[in-house]
Amino acid sequence: MAASNKSATKHVTKTSLFYLRDSVVYKTQKPYYLNIPVGDRPGAKQTNLDHEKRRHISITDIRGRESDYTVDGVGFELVIHKTLLGHDDFDDDSKVMSTYYPEMVQFVTSKLNAARAFVFDHTLRRRTPGIQDCGTSKWRQPLSAAHIDQTPDSAKARIYLHLKEEAEELLKKRYQIVNVWRPLHGPLKDRPLALCDYNSLDLSRDLVPTDLVFPHYRGESYNLLHNESHKWYFVDGQNVDEVWLFKCADSIQDNSVAKRVAAHTSFEYSETPVDSRPRESIEVRVLVFYDD
Repeated sequence: MAASNKSATKHVTKTSLFYLRDSVVYKTQKPYYLNIPVGDRPGAKQTNLDHEKRRHISITDIRGRESDYTVDGVGFELVIHKTLLGHDDFDDDSKVMSTYYPEMVQFVTSKLNAARAFVFDHTLRRRTPGIQDCGTSKWRQPLSAAHIDQTPDSAKARIYLHLKEEAEELLKKRYQIVNVWRPLHGPLKDRPLALCDYNSLDLSRDLVPTDLVFPHYRGESYNLLHNESHKWYFVDGQNVDEVWLFKCADSIQDNSVAKRVAAHTSFEYSETPVDSRPRESIEVRVLVFYDD
């Protein structure tokens, strides 16, 4: 875990975040996003998501207090992890899959004391100024709407999709999906990641299931409705060897620490230098299995 300095002065920044609009449309239409190009197909829409900008949102920097924020406590934590890959290596999918995937398996199983881990995908992001949509290309734009990567149903479906023959047995024991998020250069100042304390969510109203449609698969995530109670956090100047580890789903759905997952989004940081390098990042999503 990253070091903590309890005497550090708390640093809070103000920004705007995008939330799903609480629209009557979603009473009859499920929110969706097509992760495939729709081109000029008549009547085709990439998405029916309608996000609204909420201003003056406080986001607290955890720098100096890193150890206060843990996966079991709030749904996320900042962890030190070094990779063998250099910056340019991440543009080579074969190197990512042959070197980075095994690194992530070892990291996640060790950190979470798990029996097994399986990386099922990764996403590269590179901010291109002037483009708003996250896109469907290899290098996607930072996602600027508050969301949770998985729902309980989609987590179970992922196991069936990727580990077909073993799925029934694996589902008999505890499983999770986690995300490991790393900047590809640092210290990161441009569009850092903000994460929401699970304890500040109102599960009865804040989470809206959303279809994510791929060429081979239909997944499901949660978009967030705005709630004044949400507590957001980030780390200023995140370095390449500092990764966010956060939970997207857990098969244990009681009121224990197991249930805690992390909503997240990129945000426009008011203290970004004008000559700051546009953000580049990689996130890997990992199925995690336990013996209990």
